[in-house]
Amino acid sequence: MNCRHDKILTTDNGKQKGFALIVVIMIMLLVSFLAAQLILSVRTNQQIAFHARARAIGLCLAQGGLNLGIFRLLDKPLEEMGVQDEALLLGYPYDASLTNGKIDYYVVNESGKIDLNKLNKPLINLFLDYLAVEEEQKAIIVDSLLDWRDSNDLHRLNGAERDYYETLDDPYLPRNGPIKDPMEFFLVKGTEELTGRFKASDVFTVHNRKGQINFNSLTPFMLDFLTEEDEEKKEAYREAQETHATLTAALARNILGNERFDACSSALTYEAGGNKYYSIVARGGPGRVEAGEEEEEFHAEGVETEVRVMFERRGDRIRYLSWQES
Repeated sequence: MNCRHDKILTTDNGKQKGFALIVVIMIMLLVSFLAAQLILSVRTNQQIAFHARARAIGLCLAQGGLNLGIFRLLDKPLEEMGVQDEALLLGYPYDASLTNGKIDYYVVNESGKIDLNKLNKPLINLFLDYLAVEEEQKAIIVDSLLDWRDSNDLHRLNGAERDYYETLDDPYLPRNGPIKDPMEFFLVKGTEELTGRFKASDVFTVHNRKGQINFNSLTPFMLDFLTEEDEEKKEAYREAQETHATLTAALARNILGNERFDACSSALTYEAGGNKYYSIVARGGPGRVEAGEEEEEFHAEGVETEVRVMFERRGDRIRYLSWQES
């Protein structure tokens, strides 16, 4: 009888020990899960703090590039001991390295862009050819741009007026007047497939009423367009800027080649002044600069922050018209 009782006690103790083991395992799993969540939370917060810091540094660097561009634009070169200060080249990419990052910036006059209110049809068609837009689509874009600007509701053969835009999934109204912002280009019928391929402010403006583009003030994208992304031609353009400062039609022909120059020549101008509107694009890249034996080496640590501003120059004063950060 005692043996039987001992056997029952042993069995109950075994069950209790097994249950206790399961409880301990569950608690350990729960503790491990909570620890993993805590570690993940700490890492996430560290990444958020890191990116916030990188963005703040990048923004400060970009704003520094903006101020460098404005300073160089407004600065009047002085001749000292027969040596003249280096003149600011419009559209030329400048850079500067600091201990906490790198700055890239360029300054352009709005005369180097296509004016949407002074539409030069051969020029806009040439630009759409560069983007490989089909003939039928080109006709839609050009007619729709003209309809977007005019004050009536009579659409051209391939154009669009209010009745078209009101039937869209997200309806809106056409300007029916002078365009105020280059971004309006992507609201016009036929431009949907071009969205994201370039930034409107790199190509278009509403402050260049001559209808031609200044060859001396090209954004990187406009230079790609005119040279058809030929690296040798782009390098020749930069070298000519450094050597001659102000480029002429003869230099443009040498840079672009006879065939491309003949296709673009009617849309080009070479005047250095006359337009008081400018844009600056500045980028700040957080990182560090290490001085090596031969040259400095830059190590990026974050995503670049870009600042784009457009302003009106009035003598030694400027009036900001737009400011974008990305």
